Formats: sequence, C-alpha cells, structure tokens
Amino acid sequence: MAFPSSNRGQWAGRQQIGYLMQQGVDYPNCLSLAAGLVDYDTFPADLVLQATQKILTDPAQARASLQYGTTPGSLELRRQLLKHLAKLDGVSQESEAGSIDQLLITTGSQQFLDLVSQAVLNPGDICLVTAPSYFVYLSTLEGIGVELVSVDCDDQGIIPASLQETLERLEQAGKLPLVKMLYLVSYFDNPRGITMPLNRRQEVLEILERWSAKQYLYLLEDAAYRELWFEEPPPQSIYSLDQSKERVIYTQTFSKSLSPGLRTGFGLLPKALVKPVTDLKSIHDFGSPHFSQFVVSELLSSGQYEQHVKKLRESYREKSQVMWNAVSDSILTSDLAHAEQPGGGLYVWLKLDDKVCDTRFSQRLFRDAAEKHHVMFVPGELFYSDPSHPDANLTMRLSYGVQTQQKLKEGIERLANAIAEVRK
Repeated sequence: MAFPSSNRGQWAGRQQIGYLMQQGVDYPNCLSLAAGLVDYDTFPADLVLQATQKILTDPAQARASLQYGTTPGSLELRRQLLKHLAKLDGVSQESEAGSIDQLLITTGSQQFLDLVSQAVLNPGDICLVTAPSYFVYLSTLEGIGVELVSVDCDDQGIIPASLQETLERLEQAGKLPLVKMLYLVSYFDNPRGITMPLNRRQEVLEILERWSAKQYLYLLEDAAYRELWFEEPPPQSIYSLDQSKERVIYTQTFSKSLSPGLRTGFGLLPKALVKPVTDLKSIHDFGSPHFSQFVVSELLSSGQYEQHVKKLRESYREKSQVMWNAVSDSILTSDLAHAEQPGGGLYVWLKLDDKVCDTRFSQRLFRDAAEKHHVMFVPGELFYSDPSHPDANLTMRLSYGVQTQQKLKEGIERLANAIAEVRK
C-alpha cells in the first residue's frame, strides 16, 4: 500500500544532518572532532540562574515572562538587539535599522533561515551558495525544492569575479529569473573558519546592485559566529553596508555565544519581507520562547552578556591554538595537506592534497579513523551542493568547540595516524 507523502517530506528526507548524527550513534566510542557543539564548561549557568531569579522574584515580570509573547518577539529585547548590533558595527543605531518592526526574534537562527527561505523561494527557484557552505542550510534549501548553484571561494570567502561569472552563465542559460538569493556566512564561516574582508563585502554588494536592473537578488547574511573573534574585531556586517536596508537579510544567534538551550536568535528583514516572514512564523509557533527572551534581555541590559563573551573568546582562542599546533605538527608537515589558522569561530578546515585520502563517509579514511583510531571528523562532501566539486572528496571539518585541550591533542594525533596509515 502506498501511503501519502508530500514532495517536501521526501526532499527533507534527503537532508544530511541526520546521517551525520547517525555516525555518532554508530561509533559511540569515538573522540569526536565533528560536533559543532558549544563547550560545556563555558555555559554561564550562574548568570542564567541570577537572571532567572531576578525575573521570577518580580511578580509582574514573572507573570509576563510565563505568558505567550508576540510573534515578532519582546519589544524590549528587540530594542536592545538593535543597540547591540549597532555597537558591533560601530555605527549609530539610527543608521543601522529603519524600524524596530524589521527585527524578528526566532527560535535560533536556523528557524529564521527556514522562514526566509520559505518567504523568498519557490520550488525550482535558484539560491546561490558558496562552495563549500553550511551544510544544514543546504539541506533546508533542498527540503523546499530549491536548486543550489555554487560560487567559488578562496581563503577570503566568496570570489566576486566568480559571482559575476555565475550570474552571466545563468543569464545565458535563460535561468536568471529563477535566481532569488545569495547565501553567505560572513564571519568565521562554517566550515572554513574564515571571515570576508571589508572590500569583498562591498564588491559583492556592488555586483548585486548592478544586476538589479535584470534581476533583484536578496543577500542572506548568516552571522552565527560573529562575536567569537580572537584577536581583533571583524569588519562591519554586510547588512550595515546596505544603505537601502532592502537587499541584505541579516541573522545572528545566541546559540554559539551564550547558550543553545535558550534557543534564541534574531534577524533583520527588508520591509518587503516583514509581513510574509512574520505570517509564516505565526503559523509555526505564535512566537519564540518568551521566558528565554526575558533571560537574554536581562543579561544584555546588565552587561553580563558582554563580560561572558569576552571570557568565551579567550577559551576558544586557547583551544583553537591547541588544535592548530597539533595539526601543524602532525598533519601539515608536507605539501600534501593545507589549512588556514582560524581567527575565530569553532572550526579548522583541512584539505588533503592526496587522492589516496578520500575523506567521504564511504571511503577507507573515515571508516578507519572511526573504527580503528576512534576519532571522527565531518567529511567535506557534506558542504558542497555539487558533489563533483574537486575538493568535495579531499576536505574535512574539525571542531575544537566541545573537547578539552588534552582531548584535542589526542584527537589530532589519532587522525594523523589514520591519515598516515591510509597513505602507506
């Protein structure tokens, strides 16, 4: 008997995060360098407890926080977020956003990404993505029947000339009217850990503006890792460079910088998208967890969030250096491997320039690493919308987020041994 099943359900069934998580189940004894989780030791349990006690011991706040909120989110938190974003960008709050109504609080930034995708894209439309790109969002796009077209990158992010060439090629193929959006992770990106410099941000915006006469494209800027810089603050957002505030869609989350358990993210929308995205959200949940919004608001207003993030940066800076030293000493000792030291975020992106070391799930290196050496990485194949990309079988993502410094050293040593064994 054939049971009813929608196209979207079938598309979503091909998503990749479930397969990756299954690997963790299949190899439970592995030391995982795969999970992009937040370090358990950095969770601000004491700060959240203080904030919670303050909220719940004030009768008016307690009742308000435990009631339904509004679909756009807490007005007070949205005001604070506009101020916070303006501070990150080094601009006045007035120049950062035209209206508080353009800011939407969501259940993490993943919900924002999904809502925007539904509001902008129809099945069969095209979204431009980098090669490589955040694989969970690639799955989100596939789950609504969107065609993914990749644009080449280098160690400074998307290559503007490649973006121009891709648009020209799509125009020649008669597919330009289907191109609706470009998706970029602009800070310490997942998976490469790199940040686009200011000049590239400006170039990309200029290219999209020039193409507006033929096809209007939104730019979706994912800034999930923005506040996890190590030495120097990164450039201002692409959103802040968009003078019209009608092209760039911006999203950020507190999952990486505070706590994923609070499930709080936010996004800024062009005016034309405010109603469709908010309407979609109202169907989903009537509004994101209200109590979490009160907690985040309290931590922002008290200055405790800012102090926490300073400590978090130091912790990740040290762990990043430990992993980088281990990778440099044991894997980057020949011309057969390449990586760039991250300046923030949670990841090291490793390329093995040796076709013997195919990094795919189905190949020997992943199996031997997991089964014999008890270490796990994320194969690069997940991050490419085009599986035939020449780097898809040679790359891997390594995370220093959740493991201790000692475990990071041990994990890289195990990985180096697995690579050396495959190369014999």
